[in-house]
Amino acid sequence: MADDSYKYQAQGGVGVITLNRPKKLNPIDWDLSEALCGLFRRLREDDDIRAIVLTGAGRGFSAGGDAEWLSGKAERVIPGISPREREQDMPRYQRKTPVGPIGEVIRWIFDVDKPVIAALHGPVMGAGLAFALACDRRFADPSTQMCAAMVRLGFAPDCGVSWLLPRVTSLSTSLRMVTTGDILLADECKAEGLIDELVEEGGALEAATAYAARYAQAPAVGVELARRFVHRSLTARLDEMIEYEAAHAVLSAHTHDAPEGTSAFVEKRKPGFKGH
Repeated sequence: MADDSYKYQAQGGVGVITLNRPKKLNPIDWDLSEALCGLFRRLREDDDIRAIVLTGAGRGFSAGGDAEWLSGKAERVIPGISPREREQDMPRYQRKTPVGPIGEVIRWIFDVDKPVIAALHGPVMGAGLAFALACDRRFADPSTQMCAAMVRLGFAPDCGVSWLLPRVTSLSTSLRMVTTGDILLADECKAEGLIDELVEEGGALEAATAYAARYAQAPAVGVELARRFVHRSLTARLDEMIEYEAAHAVLSAHTHDAPEGTSAFVEKRKPGFKGH
């Protein structure tokens, strides 16, 4: 389950996805994003995987969109940039959704229905920033630098950055990042809430994987429903969420783990959750 642009390995209920184009700081293009969408789709149905870690090989997480592709010179057409005569080669799907599977990766990080933890170091920029912001938590080391780089290249924000940033950090910091393209160093990222845990140099992957491993012993159905509830609450009213939670509480009550957790609490012992 890998190709040249990413690596995937699973151990102890945790799947680790590594962006794997280190010579170019793991640039993100159409083909990589398409492959990641397929991987996330498979992982959603893999009950052996309880959590996912997303990281990058080499000197950084990702410097953002692939420069060759963004220049319009790559084989894959990019609307508005590739020569006009080449736009006739653009698939109908891309005409309807210019950002294509890059945007879909963001959706899949939410829709995979498992916790996704980012392990960050070095540049976390552009589309790479969007990938990181979409994750549930972000572990990073002191080399981390974050930047909404689109404006530095003359583009408006894309890949959901303008939706993600105000939900992770403050409105003022979001506005600063998308309008100036300023590069924020690790300490400032931590202070602004863009990083959840700042760990020692080179320690982000180990820390993120250790955190993700906690889910291997957790009641997976309850965890995944809870995660879904929080995301849904961002666009719902309180009365809607009360009803939505109540309906799904019935579903979780029919799992093995709900009565096991209740019994363990009453009997003052550690629960033996099975994840179903």
